[in-house]
Amino acid sequence: MYRRFLRPGWIAGHLLVVLAALVCLRLGWWQWDRSHESTGTAQNLGYALLWPCFAGAFLYMWFRFLRLEVVKDEDERDAPREHEALEPGPEPAAADPAVPAGDVPEVAEPADEREPGVGRFRPADMETVAVATVDNDEDDPELAAYNRALAELAERDRRAR
Repeated sequence: MYRRFLRPGWIAGHLLVVLAALVCLRLGWWQWDRSHESTGTAQNLGYALLWPCFAGAFLYMWFRFLRLEVVKDEDERDAPREHEALEPGPEPAAADPAVPAGDVPEVAEPADEREPGVGRFRPADMETVAVATVDNDEDDPELAAYNRALAELAERDRRAR
Protein backbone atom coordinates (compact mmCIF):
# COMPACT_ATOMS: atom_id res chain seq x y z
CA MET A 1 0.00 0.00 0.00
CA TYR A 2 2.71 2.50 0.95
CA ARG A 3 5.03 1.26 -1.82
CA ARG A 4 2.86 3.34 -4.12
CA PHE A 5 4.38 6.47 -2.61
CA LEU A 6 7.89 5.36 -3.66
CA ARG A 7 7.24 5.86 -7.37
CA PRO A 8 9.17 8.65 -9.13
CA GLY A 9 6.22 11.07 -9.29
CA TRP A 10 5.52 10.68 -5.60
CA ILE A 11 9.21 10.98 -4.71
CA ALA A 12 9.30 14.28 -6.59
CA GLY A 13 6.34 15.44 -4.49
CA HIS A 14 8.07 14.33 -1.26
CA LEU A 15 11.23 16.20 -2.23
CA LEU A 16 9.31 19.32 -3.21
CA VAL A 17 7.49 19.43 0.14
CA VAL A 18 10.68 18.79 2.12
CA LEU A 19 12.45 21.51 0.12
CA ALA A 20 9.59 23.95 0.78
CA ALA A 21 9.69 23.16 4.51
CA LEU A 22 13.47 23.61 4.64
CA VAL A 23 13.23 26.95 2.81
CA CYS A 24 10.58 28.11 5.29
CA LEU A 25 12.75 27.05 8.24
CA ARG A 26 15.77 28.84 6.75
CA LEU A 27 13.72 32.00 6.23
CA GLY A 28 12.56 31.77 9.84
CA TRP A 29 16.15 31.45 11.02
CA TRP A 30 17.17 34.43 8.90
CA GLN A 31 14.31 36.53 10.31
CA TRP A 32 15.31 35.46 13.85
CA ASP A 33 18.88 36.63 13.27
CA ARG A 34 17.60 39.81 11.65
CA SER A 35 15.34 40.57 14.64
CA HIS A 36 18.34 40.40 17.00
CA GLU A 37 20.39 42.91 15.01
CA SER A 38 20.39 46.56 15.99
CA THR A 39 18.05 47.42 13.11
CA GLY A 40 15.73 44.47 13.72
CA THR A 41 12.07 45.12 14.44
CA ALA A 42 9.12 43.33 15.97
CA GLN A 43 8.01 42.54 12.43
CA ASN A 44 11.19 40.48 11.96
CA LEU A 45 10.43 38.62 15.17
CA GLY A 46 6.88 37.97 14.00
CA TYR A 47 8.10 36.54 10.72
CA ALA A 48 10.70 34.48 12.59
CA LEU A 49 7.82 32.79 14.39
CA LEU A 50 5.59 32.62 11.31
CA TRP A 51 7.95 30.91 8.85
CA PRO A 52 8.25 27.67 10.89
CA CYS A 53 4.44 27.60 11.01
CA PHE A 54 4.44 27.67 7.21
CA ALA A 55 6.89 24.74 7.20
CA GLY A 56 4.60 22.84 9.55
CA ALA A 57 1.62 23.63 7.32
CA PHE A 58 3.42 22.24 4.26
CA LEU A 59 4.24 19.01 6.10
CA TYR A 60 0.77 18.68 7.63
CA MET A 61 -0.98 19.20 4.29
CA TRP A 62 1.32 16.71 2.52
CA PHE A 63 0.77 13.96 5.13
CA ARG A 64 -2.95 14.68 5.11
CA PHE A 65 -2.96 14.36 1.32
CA LEU A 66 -1.11 11.03 1.53
CA ARG A 67 -3.58 9.75 4.11
CA LEU A 68 -6.54 10.77 1.92
CA GLU A 69 -4.96 8.89 -1.01
CA VAL A 70 -4.73 5.75 1.16
CA VAL A 71 -8.37 6.13 2.23
CA LYS A 72 -9.44 6.63 -1.41
CA ASP A 73 -7.59 3.46 -2.41
CA GLU A 74 -9.23 1.50 0.40
CA ASP A 75 -12.66 2.76 -0.67
CA GLU A 76 -12.01 1.81 -4.29
CA ARG A 77 -10.83 -1.64 -3.23
CA ASP A 78 -13.89 -2.16 -1.00
CA ALA A 79 -16.39 -0.77 -3.52
CA PRO A 80 -16.65 -3.96 -5.64
CA ARG A 81 -17.26 -6.01 -2.51
CA GLU A 82 -20.14 -3.76 -1.49
CA HIS A 83 -21.58 -4.02 -5.01
CA GLU A 84 -21.29 -7.82 -4.94
CA ALA A 85 -23.13 -7.87 -1.61
CA LEU A 86 -26.12 -6.21 -3.28
CA GLU A 87 -26.26 -8.70 -6.15
CA PRO A 88 -29.45 -10.74 -6.06
CA GLY A 89 -28.84 -14.24 -4.80
CA PRO A 90 -30.94 -17.33 -5.13
CA GLU A 91 -34.61 -16.79 -4.44
CA PRO A 92 -35.43 -17.67 -0.82
CA ALA A 93 -37.68 -20.60 -0.23
CA ALA A 94 -41.15 -19.83 1.03
CA ALA A 95 -41.57 -20.22 4.77
CA ASP A 96 -45.09 -21.54 4.30
CA PRO A 97 -45.18 -24.62 2.05
CA ALA A 98 -48.67 -23.56 0.91
CA VAL A 99 -47.26 -20.37 -0.68
CA PRO A 100 -45.60 -20.96 -4.04
CA ALA A 101 -41.95 -19.80 -4.31
CA GLY A 102 -42.83 -17.17 -6.94
CA ASP A 103 -45.30 -15.46 -4.57
CA VAL A 104 -42.69 -14.64 -1.92
CA PRO A 105 -42.42 -10.85 -1.62
CA GLU A 106 -39.11 -9.34 -2.65
CA VAL A 107 -36.82 -8.13 0.10
CA ALA A 108 -36.20 -4.41 0.03
CA GLU A 109 -32.70 -3.18 -0.72
CA PRO A 110 -30.81 -2.19 2.42
CA ALA A 111 -30.98 1.52 3.12
CA ASP A 112 -27.84 3.56 2.93
CA GLU A 113 -26.20 3.54 6.35
CA ARG A 114 -25.28 7.21 6.18
CA GLU A 115 -27.41 9.79 7.88
CA PRO A 116 -29.96 11.42 5.60
CA GLY A 117 -28.63 14.49 3.90
CA VAL A 118 -24.96 13.82 4.66
CA GLY A 119 -22.90 14.33 1.54
CA ARG A 120 -25.93 14.65 -0.68
CA PHE A 121 -27.51 17.57 -2.46
CA ARG A 122 -30.90 18.52 -1.15
CA PRO A 123 -32.85 21.30 -2.83
CA ALA A 124 -33.78 24.28 -0.73
CA ASP A 125 -37.29 24.48 0.69
CA MET A 126 -37.59 28.12 -0.35
CA GLU A 127 -39.55 29.72 -3.14
CA THR A 128 -37.76 31.16 -6.12
CA VAL A 129 -38.54 34.81 -6.59
CA ALA A 130 -38.13 36.42 -9.99
CA VAL A 131 -36.50 39.83 -9.88
CA ALA A 132 -37.58 42.44 -12.39
CA THR A 133 -34.68 44.03 -14.21
CA VAL A 134 -34.51 47.54 -15.57
CA ASP A 135 -35.51 47.68 -19.22
CA ASN A 136 -33.12 49.12 -21.70
CA ASP A 137 -35.57 51.83 -22.62
CA GLU A 138 -34.49 53.36 -25.91
CA ASP A 139 -36.96 56.25 -25.56
CA ASP A 140 -35.24 57.63 -22.46
CA PRO A 141 -34.03 61.15 -23.39
CA GLU A 142 -31.51 61.25 -20.54
CA LEU A 143 -29.93 57.97 -21.67
CA ALA A 144 -29.86 59.15 -25.29
CA ALA A 145 -28.10 62.39 -24.27
CA TYR A 146 -25.55 60.42 -22.24
CA ASN A 147 -24.85 58.08 -25.16
CA ARG A 148 -24.41 61.06 -27.52
CA ALA A 149 -21.93 62.64 -25.08
CA LEU A 150 -19.96 59.38 -24.89
CA ALA A 151 -19.91 59.08 -28.67
CA GLU A 152 -18.66 62.66 -28.97
CA LEU A 153 -15.87 62.00 -26.45
CA ALA A 154 -14.86 58.83 -28.28
CA GLU A 155 -14.74 60.74 -31.58
CA ARG A 156 -12.54 63.47 -30.04
CA ASP A 157 -10.24 60.80 -28.65
CA ARG A 158 -9.92 59.16 -32.09
CA ARG A 159 -9.08 62.51 -33.72
CA ALA A 160 -6.45 63.32 -31.07
CA ARG A 161 -4.51 60.16 -31.90
